[in-house]
Amino acid sequence: MAKTFEALLKAEKESQKRLQELAVFEPKPLPKPLRTAKPKISRQVMEEYHRMKYNILRVNPRKEIKTLLFTSPTEGEGHSTVLTHFAITLASEGERALLVDANLRNPSLHEVFNLERKNGLTELFFEKSTLVDVIQKTRLNNLSVITCGKPCSNPSSVFESNSLDFHIEEMKAQADWVLFDSPPINSSDDSITLAGKVDGVVMVVEAEKTRWEVAESAKQRIESGKGTILGVVLNNRHFYIPEWIYKTL
Repeated sequence: MAKTFEALLKAEKESQKRLQELAVFEPKPLPKPLRTAKPKISRQVMEEYHRMKYNILRVNPRKEIKTLLFTSPTEGEGHSTVLTHFAITLASEGERALLVDANLRNPSLHEVFNLERKNGLTELFFEKSTLVDVIQKTRLNNLSVITCGKPCSNPSSVFESNSLDFHIEEMKAQADWVLFDSPPINSSDDSITLAGKVDGVVMVVEAEKTRWEVAESAKQRIESGKGTILGVVLNNRHFYIPEWIYKTL
């Protein structure tokens, strides 16, 4: 038993060592967002996101943080869920949050908030819709969404558009926080391009699924595109020994 306990401690320390240059905040395992018009999260989870917000702001207190990109190294690590819950927390605190579904390859925000997919981001870029036209209100006060819009044959063209910077500045005038959902880093260059246009990136890594080499590679790709990683959310972490012991390591 003693040897097993020591092995667990050793494994935990090694895992933390690999991620120590990346990890800034670490919420507890998160529930999936409800597919309803008015998703809710528990007070306990909301407290975790409140703490995460101030960790983000403390990374560079001299720089205003207003636009954030949420992504992950690979598919299915929960970055859209983290994004949604973070936005709900901000809105509940009275801050205006604008969610932008820039994951044109596998969009989900229209389903989470039960909104029409069409008349969203692709219409803003390609059909001369105005920003006011594409912002949809949700049933949550202070929370609005720009959906992905109609399917696009070449999603990368949105992020290569000369008007991208202009539209981001427009969005910043509409909210206190502009939060972008995006494809996984290692699946396309969309996230890399957008990462260089926002104030910072929050990368979500699923515990015990994503190898640290994959997370490190994703980090390097973002930084090569002039993006700034503000921190990593270690999602769905499991405790194999009592949680209080981890805190003493």
